[in-house]
Amino acid sequence: MRALVPAREGIVPVITALLAENPYGAVVLNAGQLHQAGVSVQLFSHWLQTELPALGHFKLCWLTLNEPETAFIAPALAAGFHYHHVQDKTLTLVKRLQADAYLPLAATHSIGVGAAVFNALGQILLVQEIPLPGKKPGYFKLPGGMVETREHFVAALEREVLEETGVTATFQGWFAMRHHHQGQFGASNLYIVARLVSAQTDVAPDYTEIAAAAWFDPQQFLLDPKAHPYNKLLVQAALDCPLWQARDLPEYQAGPLGFELFQACKK
Repeated sequence: MRALVPAREGIVPVITALLAENPYGAVVLNAGQLHQAGVSVQLFSHWLQTELPALGHFKLCWLTLNEPETAFIAPALAAGFHYHHVQDKTLTLVKRLQADAYLPLAATHSIGVGAAVFNALGQILLVQEIPLPGKKPGYFKLPGGMVETREHFVAALEREVLEETGVTATFQGWFAMRHHHQGQFGASNLYIVARLVSAQTDVAPDYTEIAAAAWFDPQQFLLDPKAHPYNKLLVQAALDCPLWQARDLPEYQAGPLGFELFQACKK
């Protein structure tokens, strides 16, 4: 890769030569590059002081480090970098090279999915969570859980239903969404709810995940004074609301990970 700035005063910009420019006008140093290039902490500190200032025509500098590169964190912080986000084995820091540069936030939300599963008898599948120590059993509610990294929403729905209840279900469409700012680790949370169908009338709960699972007559559930109003609202919506169904658009969805597209449709 061509160096982004020329060598000056006889110093070869080894680290600058490792940088890549992203589509948003920032330069990026990826995890493992410093380690693989044999860069020392001393050389890195020198680069921060002498070469990085020459990159001011870029908006930001992103620095991602892996576990063998943790010694570079302290000099980066001293040079004005800030923590941005952490993944399983990497830490990303960032520095504004232009004072007014837009700095995108790290992920602000966690995403959960809920499944309103109906069988051929018109019954709806509900689960009861394992109570915390010293607490009473909770309300019956829709099965579901958190979307995992690089997992599509529909795959997460069908996986969670199968894991919790032993029921194989097929996605039909989304019908509700809840949003709040009380998620774990200071994040907000999106909870999106879909209607699914299943040919099964039995259940095989995983009692390490839930306390109980059963098929309910939805109308009887709606009349149950002990059922939580929020869960009733979702069950009623599953019966009444139009669906956002999956849409195929191959020319847009191409790529190794693909895309999910959904569109509002009449029920």
